[in-house]
Amino acid sequence: MRTWMLLPLLALLPATVSDGAMTAPLSFLLADVAVCGGGDAPVSAVPEILPGYGSGGFTITTVNPEAQAFFDNGMQLAHAFAHKAATAAMARAVQLDQTCAMCLWGAAWTDGPTINFTIDPAEQKTAAGKVAAAEKLLTPASPTKERELIAALKLRYDHGGGTGSGDRAFAKAMDSLAVKYPDDDEIATIAADAWMIPTAQSSGTRNLPRAVELLEGVLKRHPDYTPAIHFYIHATEMSGFPARAEPYADRLPALAPHASHLVHMPSHTFYQIGRYQDAADTNVRAVAMGIENAKRQGLPQPGGEWLLPYHGHNVQYGVGGALMSGDAKDALDLSGPMLAAAVHSPKGPNPFLQMAMGTAYAAEARFAVPADVLALPDPGAKFAFAQAYRHYARGEAQARLGNAAGVRAELALIPESVGPSNKADFTEHATRLMLIARYVLQGRAAMIEGHPLEAAKFFASGAKIEEAKTVASFSDPPIWWYPVRRSYAAALLAAGKPQEALSATDTVLARRLHDPLTLSVRADAEKALGQTDGATRDRALATEGWRGDKAAFELAAI
Repeated sequence: MRTWMLLPLLALLPATVSDGAMTAPLSFLLADVAVCGGGDAPVSAVPEILPGYGSGGFTITTVNPEAQAFFDNGMQLAHAFAHKAATAAMARAVQLDQTCAMCLWGAAWTDGPTINFTIDPAEQKTAAGKVAAAEKLLTPASPTKERELIAALKLRYDHGGGTGSGDRAFAKAMDSLAVKYPDDDEIATIAADAWMIPTAQSSGTRNLPRAVELLEGVLKRHPDYTPAIHFYIHATEMSGFPARAEPYADRLPALAPHASHLVHMPSHTFYQIGRYQDAADTNVRAVAMGIENAKRQGLPQPGGEWLLPYHGHNVQYGVGGALMSGDAKDALDLSGPMLAAAVHSPKGPNPFLQMAMGTAYAAEARFAVPADVLALPDPGAKFAFAQAYRHYARGEAQARLGNAAGVRAELALIPESVGPSNKADFTEHATRLMLIARYVLQGRAAMIEGHPLEAAKFFASGAKIEEAKTVASFSDPPIWWYPVRRSYAAALLAAGKPQEALSATDTVLARRLHDPLTLSVRADAEKALGQTDGATRDRALATEGWRGDKAAFELAAI
């Protein structure tokens, strides 16, 4: 499963503007930094109801129908992770009906943590104050369910914030309400989310079965309930059975057409089940929406989309899917702006940002004209990891040209280390990617020189690092762009070892379902072994899943 605290949550900081251009448009925050206040929805001085963000909300006690509408919209926006707009909607509901206890409950609930970020003690105190104010507005005539929801939320902000005892107490209380009100979709969804938050923050699996059970109950009753679909995609991926969410992932974008995060969400399922082009296509749409949303919000142009907290994540996911499907156009359309923006990050060249740049460099390496790859600008000495990934890209370009000496020249410029490495600041992970890059280039050079068994040894060493939990479960999409063992399989096949190659492809396909290039190697191995039916089947699957130049099916290129 993915390590959820290490989600590639590419959040952004304000940029400086000079002569109408953004001079510092991008900052990828480390994944454990809160993105409170972020979102992809426009927020105006006087909030408006924003349609197209999916389902959510329920009838509350209010004297003002408009307050009810903003409460519902706030729930919808929050479930769609349009955080800032959700907060604004709930604030508007409170303003419209200052006697509405549940409006204050909504304002406090939207202040809470999510699976992506925690909140600090000061933020908990503020949210707790809203809950206390909601309690004071309760009257003897207040519905029992509203009293229970307020009492449950009160628990969240007593040593909560995402990982504390208050979070677990809130989850238990909401679960009890889900049992008491078995047909209430909103309560069940909030309960499932409440269980998932501390689980995600701890990168564990505890309580996921209950979250899945709650969400499946909602979806059985109402298969188009978008908050349940959103969290079900996450819960099934975290649980290791993403395919369960496929039918719901397919329908989600049409159900929430203005929510770029929900348009993006199916890609989590699609990538995990081997629908790589669909993962790319989904994020191309989400990225386009982000660009348009940034303009609607009046963010500085050009480049205002990089100020949206999930835009960078959408870009990286789109590139990751396109790399696996061979979609050169989308990979290059997405990776170019990322590389151009990243070097201006006001947050500085943190290792996570540089690893994300590595994905973009891989796209350039695989799909751009080799001369263009060799001309990519040096990101600068302060981007030491990115410099190494750029040399890797240049080495891959030389391999595409059949120039073993050129590959080795770039390999020589990739250090084994650029300084101390540890898990806390992600330098250990960034260093491991450099080591994978070195092994891959050594393998490429050996393949060009006609030494496939030697190449296989290098690819095996790279695969060992890439498949280790430290790298394999670090982020989603995978932080290293392809399964290195497929190159190992290709080298074995080139060395006349089809049975060993076939075994290696089995290992790859268990991790990266339906990977087209691995299927191509498998088809060649089966053909060499006289397994005609299998070869025909796998060749057809490889061709169906690959959108790129079929020259990529050559063993030396895999």
